[in-house]
Amino acid sequence: MNKLTRALIAVPATTLLVMGLTTIEAFAADGKPSGAPPEGSTGVWCVSVTGAKACFAAYGDRVWVKDTKANGAPAAGTIYDTESSVNWSRECFNRRGEDGGWVMCNFDVPEGNAGLLWAANNPFVGSEASTKIWTTIL
Repeated sequence: MNKLTRALIAVPATTLLVMGLTTIEAFAADGKPSGAPPEGSTGVWCVSVTGAKACFAAYGDRVWVKDTKANGAPAAGTIYDTESSVNWSRECFNRRGEDGGWVMCNFDVPEGNAGLLWAANNPFVGSEASTKIWTTIL
């Protein structure tokens, strides 16, 4: 085998090996218009920050997001695990503005994991806050 052929085989094989050692499941979605989340119910957590509110329901793995500040930036609700060997995260965006109401994303996440729910206004650069969640109703 010449050097080029070996390199063309070695690079993908090395990439698969490295990727196989670290599993990350990440998904993002634009939410669909929805009614308000069932706040106060068992297995429902909510967190607010200036400009955004997010809620997570363990039953159904649903995330709701509301934009609460008319600044032209989206709001996001993010959930991710803090303990499992399979790193996962899900992010739901509300791009409808302050008058757009609640949006909801329906995800599928591993059961029995501790995690965090984040609310963010202008994700990655704006204000954010978090609260602990559990992906199974106890």
